[in-house]
Amino acid sequence: MREHSTRPLRILAPTRYPWRFNSPRQSRHAITNRPFLPMNKIDERIEGFTMFPPSLRKYDLVHAFNRIPIGRKPYLIGFESHLPRGFSLESTAYFRALTKSLAGKRCRGIVAISKFSEQIFRKMHAGSDMADALYEKLEMRYPNLEIPSIEDPAPDLDAPLQLVFVGHHFARKGGCVAVRLAELAQEAGVDMRITIVSGLAMGGDIWTDPAREDYYKTWVDRLERSNITHYRSLPNDQVQTLLRAAHFCLLPTFGDTFGYSAIEAMANYCPMIATHQGALPEFIEDDRNGILLELPVDSDGHWIHSSSPDRATPGFERMFTDEIERLASSALTRIVGYLNDPAGYRALRREARRTVENTFAAKDANVFWDRRYEEAVG
Repeated sequence: MREHSTRPLRILAPTRYPWRFNSPRQSRHAITNRPFLPMNKIDERIEGFTMFPPSLRKYDLVHAFNRIPIGRKPYLIGFESHLPRGFSLESTAYFRALTKSLAGKRCRGIVAISKFSEQIFRKMHAGSDMADALYEKLEMRYPNLEIPSIEDPAPDLDAPLQLVFVGHHFARKGGCVAVRLAELAQEAGVDMRITIVSGLAMGGDIWTDPAREDYYKTWVDRLERSNITHYRSLPNDQVQTLLRAAHFCLLPTFGDTFGYSAIEAMANYCPMIATHQGALPEFIEDDRNGILLELPVDSDGHWIHSSSPDRATPGFERMFTDEIERLASSALTRIVGYLNDPAGYRALRREARRTVENTFAAKDANVFWDRRYEEAVG
């Protein structure tokens, strides 16, 4: 038996938030998390690869995410949408070099985090002379989390409705929709309180947003409403507390690959109000474990206006504002429907939790990733 089959393997991995959901929460192997060099800070066109700072410690395997690690060590790589990352560079020698790395011997596995990301990968490489090698390594594994051992707190529908929105990218993830929903609820006499946790990043280079900064001034001013509480950030344990007390969690996003806050909310029995895009429809089923709002998307599941060349124009701003109004109005209608159907609402909460238990449990993921590490090195 080889040495690595009995001793714990030494795994090098990044530190960032998405990797944590796409790795073992507990492992028999020795995982070292270290910051990688953010090449996109040098030039966003080269964010497809990365390097770890030099270390005297030796590792058996690198478990990367989204960015291909430069070096000699074998690696596994997970990804959320496009791999390799080289937007608008698909016809360049740079993109081909990254693809050759994925197809080569160093790469021991390519793990899509959703059917959405797997579909994008297959479409990206269809017709490539390396397609067979790439597809042979490809598999899909959903993210995971430790599920809290709690009973459903079942907040009373007769009390003020509590909704939570969490997202640093405020406009992209639907923060403007949350603000407009608070306004519409107050106008309709619906007792609703919305807590927003967001650093208010918006506009500029964010691919879904109107680019002009002045567009957002009114939205920031409207955060001062009496039924909105805004925090720029909160520790995760405080966010979990908010979710446990909430009737719904809001993610009416214009552009998300997965939406980790969704499964965190559902683990706390909190149903989602989300848009039908990205991977969200893979685990949020309308009227079964949450509410899905329609959004016009392309064949890959992206909002049809993502990365529009018109983001700096008044026409795009009007369209974006109209979409906010439509989504907020639809959300309020659906919420009021559940106020009149408490049994249906309780069923939503049960099914939200059951979905996470059946699909995203860390215990199952721990077994999967430890086995993949051993296969990769073996």
